[in-house]
Amino acid sequence: MILAMGEINHLEVLRETDFSYILGDLEQEVFLHKNQVEGEIEVGERIEVFLYFDNQKRITATMRKPLVDQDNPAFLEVIDVNYHLGVFLNVGLIKDLLLSRDDLSFIRNEWPRKGDKIFVKMKASRNQLSAKIIPRYSIAKYLKPEEELVEGEKYLAYNVYKTEEGNVFITEKGHYIFVYFKHMRKVYRLGEQAEVKISIVKGGFDYNGTLIMQKELMMSEDALRIKEYLQKHDGEMSFTDKSSVEDIEEVFHMSKSAFKRALGVLYKSKAVLLEKDKTVIVKDVEN
Repeated sequence: MILAMGEINHLEVLRETDFSYILGDLEQEVFLHKNQVEGEIEVGERIEVFLYFDNQKRITATMRKPLVDQDNPAFLEVIDVNYHLGVFLNVGLIKDLLLSRDDLSFIRNEWPRKGDKIFVKMKASRNQLSAKIIPRYSIAKYLKPEEELVEGEKYLAYNVYKTEEGNVFITEKGHYIFVYFKHMRKVYRLGEQAEVKISIVKGGFDYNGTLIMQKELMMSEDALRIKEYLQKHDGEMSFTDKSSVEDIEEVFHMSKSAFKRALGVLYKSKAVLLEKDKTVIVKDVEN
């Protein structure tokens, strides 16, 4: 008998014990605990079971169907994180599915956290089942959106990939949304959910989006530079429109006139408060 791990197998019920059923044939036997049985089964009957490895690497059967298999991926929720091993995903079985640390960023603040969701399928190796991330360009093979998203509207999506210029977010229906770093104000974890505003509809369920408010998008690069400086210095700085030309150029690399214009933009957008001897951020604008 050849057993297919991580797949549905059709096995005969050989006998019943106090706590389990024994499945298989004269060559090989598989354990099916009674709490993994659905409905009623009888000795001699052939049943459908999913085969996986238990914590002792033993082949074990369940009549429950996993949320993903080796051919059909899905968004699985992170239920635990272990920096020595990886992250554990809820696959709908008694045993969770491990996404190895080898498949995750070496930067820990980019790792998923509990409650995040990752688009994966199952991978079977010699003595374990694990999770395999679906590459961003392969997601379209599995998820087929039916309706286009609307420019200017916001949609929930999950971060699935980080590029040199920005992050790729995917909705649960498979819409592909690219967000440039300049259109976000934080580092997003793999699997982190965000409400993305659609800025460009490119067609074919492909979009550009933003994770910052429109009034921030309208800020000049000089204004954003000042705002970022404030955020890095506890929301307060000694620079004002009265600061010297030399000090402004040394710190912000802009002329005093450009600095004053940028302060004016921040003030009009209610991002800063201009005091006599300092500039104070009002609040950090979130998406």
